[in-house]
Amino acid sequence: MTEEDRQRTMDFILVQQAQFSINLEALRETQAQFSINLEALRETQARTDATVAQLAGQVQNIARQQEHINEVVAVIAESQQHTDERLSALLDIVQGGRNGNP
Repeated sequence: MTEEDRQRTMDFILVQQAQFSINLEALRETQAQFSINLEALRETQARTDATVAQLAGQVQNIARQQEHINEVVAVIAESQQHTDERLSALLDIVQGGRNGNP
């Protein structure tokens, strides 16, 4: 190997080493940004988890309230049915009196 070949080889190695150093630094910067983004995602996920838990509690509350409303509506419907029956009986009495029936 001539001195010129050795010099070219050394220059090539130095250029490759410089490029490797540049690439390594870029990789480190990318890794640092990735770490920042990952932490932001973790914080966002924690907030999302808290929101979902809160919504689940609200849904359970709404379900309990709906059950209570259903019970109240059932009582009102039953009461309305009794009222209708009593009104029908009263109408029968009134109409019977108008037709000459006691």
